[in-house]
Amino acid sequence: MFAIGFKEFKNLFKSFKSLVVISIILGVTLGSAKLISIFQSQLHQLGMNDSPYATGLLIIILLASPLFIFALSHNAINEEYRSRTIRFIATKTSRENIIFGKFFGTLFFWIVCLTIVVILLTFFSGHFYFSELIQSIIYVSYFIGLTILLSTVISRPGITGFLGIVLSIAVTIIGLWSIGSKNLLLKIFSYITPYFFYSQDNENYTYLVLIFPILFLGLSLMILRRRDL
Repeated sequence: MFAIGFKEFKNLFKSFKSLVVISIILGVTLGSAKLISIFQSQLHQLGMNDSPYATGLLIIILLASPLFIFALSHNAINEEYRSRTIRFIATKTSRENIIFGKFFGTLFFWIVCLTIVVILLTFFSGHFYFSELIQSIIYVSYFIGLTILLSTVISRPGITGFLGIVLSIAVTIIGLWSIGSKNLLLKIFSYITPYFFYSQDNENYTYLVLIFPILFLGLSLMILRRRDL
């Protein structure tokens, strides 16, 4: 599992992708912070974080990270099928290690990227946003698990590439919309997305989101066990 995870992390981090992710998140966070600072007093009255940098970071993570995750990792599993390397890997390790290795390798990539962004933000804000970092990591773990599941269910990387982009946009829009909606179906949908838990006043609700990556990985493992290599 560790070998697969390290390989996945290395493939993601050694490419230009990591610089793009870090640059976009940092740039948009700083830009958002300047806009948010204009309405800082109003946001504070509404009970939102009074730090424009922390608010800007959470906004960009909530809105953009699903798209980044699907774009970068939509083929985490099915690419191994396409290249037929899955048979070789399966002779060296278990299918559990394949699923968990891919997940933790991708998660570690995002932990490193987000940590770098938060460290860089300290030069502008003078504060290390540890709580926001943890919330961001929990949030991205949801979509990493969902990406692993999608890549396991669908065997063609081209389809998961397109579907992943559509799904990331749809889940984000409908998930945010469902928070304030009174429609029963949307309310039910909100409970299976992280947005409901992140909209609660109690920060401890965000930790419940960790249940979903576990479910996604469990389903992925069940499917992979039943599939011929």
